[in-house]
Amino acid sequence: AGLSYGSESGAGVRGGLERRFLNSRGHKMNTQLDYAQKRKSLVTSYRIPAFTWLDGWYAFTASAYDEQTDYIDLRNFKLSASRSGEINEHWTAIASINALRERWRYASGTEFNDALYNTSTLVYPQLVADYVNVDDELFPRSGISGSATLRGGVEGVGSDTSFVQANMVLRWYVPIGDSDRLILRGEGGTTWTSDLVAMPPSLRFFAGGDRSIRGYAFREVGPRTPAPDKFALGAKNLVVGSAEYEHYFKGGPWGAAVFVDTGSAFDNTIDLHTGVGFGVRWKSPVG
Repeated sequence: AGLSYGSESGAGVRGGLERRFLNSRGHKMNTQLDYAQKRKSLVTSYRIPAFTWLDGWYAFTASAYDEQTDYIDLRNFKLSASRSGEINEHWTAIASINALRERWRYASGTEFNDALYNTSTLVYPQLVADYVNVDDELFPRSGISGSATLRGGVEGVGSDTSFVQANMVLRWYVPIGDSDRLILRGEGGTTWTSDLVAMPPSLRFFAGGDRSIRGYAFREVGPRTPAPDKFALGAKNLVVGSAEYEHYFKGGPWGAAVFVDTGSAFDNTIDLHTGVGFGVRWKSPVG
């Protein structure tokens, strides 16, 4: 249990319960509730150990999400069944089948009064592959890590539109001297669909924010609603690149960093936005 605050979500409370040993076969169940002023989520998952072929888990998840911010009124419900497995010491994969029902509307002018709801139902398989090959997973100074996601649905087979979507994130850690490091990050994603309107915001690409293009607000970069509000709509494509140099004083734990980020979320023509800045770094005992 705990308290939370986010500049987008407002003040809130969090609570959850994890049953790590439901029975002698190692089944687990986890339920988490995040109830904030503008964003609320409830996630329940049931996991079963899997040993045949690859060590991993069978997981069954149900989630509900509600967002009531200044620019969007969004609700969705999602069911998922997945099988994860450790392919080797570097590769992990998760295959899943998902059913998503989402309803949303953007603000018209400064109010939602005249805005119509859009709804979308999608049933789609998804494959996620994670790769980690670094010297220290808590604080990597050398190596590569990344993740790739592929999903797609077919109109008339549980989905309102046909689509294929791919996304990849890659990080390269380069050691410099005894304790400094250079971090290079790249992310790219694209969506093939003839009906972007049927793609819900939760499956569109956004750019901007501390994990994307720093110097820009969360979801600030990309297609937007008309003036005066210009709220982010989400895009079909995403390209983001980043270079960051970290220097640690006397080996740490305190240090400083300089960085440059550039990229864009776009439908047809890319419009790059670049942020340059600096930051303070502290290596905590847990990474």
